[in-house]
Order: sequence, then structure tokens, then C-alpha cells
Amino acid sequence: MGFGILLIGYFFVFNIPYFGMTDIISAAVMAMGLNKLSKVNTYFRKGYYTAVIFTAFSIPEFIFYALDLFGIYTNGTLISYLRVAGSVIVCSLTLLILKGIYDVAKEVDLERVPKKSERLIYATFIIYSLWILCNAPILTDLLGGYVAYVYLAAITSLLVLVALNFGLIYTCYIRICMPSDNKDKSAANHKLSAREAAREERRLTDEEYRRKRSNEKHNKKETKK
Repeated sequence: MGFGILLIGYFFVFNIPYFGMTDIISAAVMAMGLNKLSKVNTYFRKGYYTAVIFTAFSIPEFIFYALDLFGIYTNGTLISYLRVAGSVIVCSLTLLILKGIYDVAKEVDLERVPKKSERLIYATFIIYSLWILCNAPILTDLLGGYVAYVYLAAITSLLVLVALNFGLIYTCYIRICMPSDNKDKSAANHKLSAREAAREERRLTDEEYRRKRSNEKHNKKETKK
């Protein structure tokens, strides 16, 4: 269920124009999903902590955005800075999720997922940097008349990126079965629980080896007697 919950939370990242209204939902749901995934990978655990910070940040963000949206308190500069700060957090969170997917996918031998997640890590950093650039009030003044073109390119690229990341998380939801999942999946599905089985097999092999060595030593002592 970890990837399923994460998928639901990440869906709200699509709401770029009215981000302030849905960030709190996205952050809270992703935190729940990453909390379940944190048991199997360090990057998911770091992602969980980042999602908790994102949830805390999204509360005042929601308040100021709602006040601005309904004309109660309008401050375009404040909204721009909130968008920039939120984008930095979302970018960091996305990078941690992608790195976690990369590690887990390699561990369960999914062929294409690690390469795809690696490419998306670079794309996420570049596109979010462009998005932050065209939303920062100080930098938008430097761009002058070109800001509209940069903004259009940035938001289009960002929507495509979010769609690709969403598709990758969906792939993990379909093909990776967490140890805590109770639902059945086809035999072709990769199971993360295989890692625990491999560890147990190695442990038993080591015990068997030590037992064999112990018996050999015991037999040598008996022979000497």
C-alpha cells in the first residue's frame, strides 16, 4: 500500500496553478505513503521527514493563498516566494522518492525502472531549477520581456515531468509488492520480500558452515584421543 498511497498524494502535484489549495493534501498523503516505505529504504525515510516538513509548510501557505485568492489580503510577492519555497521542498522530496525507487528497483531486479528513475532525477533537478528561476521575483526582473516565454516553457516541462514521475510511481505500485501488502499479485511481479528471504538463506548457509566446521574440529579431537 505504500506506493499506492504515495501515488494518490503525488497526483495533487499536478495542480500547479492553484498549488496553495492542494499542497496540504498532497504533503500529508505522501507522508503517509512514505512512512510505510521508510522501513525498506533510507531515502524513503528521508523523504518521509521532508514530507512532514512540507505538510507543516503547506498550512500557512494554504492560509495566505486562500486570503489572496478571495481578495482578503493580496500580496503577489509573498505568493511568489511561497511558490519558490514550496517548489524547493517538492523538488527535494521528489529527488528522494526517485532515489529510493532507483535503489529498490535495482534490488528487486526491475530492468528499466532504475535507468528511468536515474534520468528523471536529472530532469527533476533541471526543470525545477528553471521553474524556481521564473517564479523568483528578483530573477524575473532580470528576464524582463522574456519571462513569459520562460514561464510557458517551465510550466509545460514541469507538467510533463510530473506526468513521467507519476507514471514511474504507478509502475512501482503495479510491479513491486511490499512485505506488508496482503493483496495477491501475479507470479511475474517482483516482491520486495525476496530480499528478506535471501538474507535468511545466507544466514542459514552461514550457520550450516559454522556447524560443519565445529563438527570437523570435534572429530579431529576425537581422532587424537
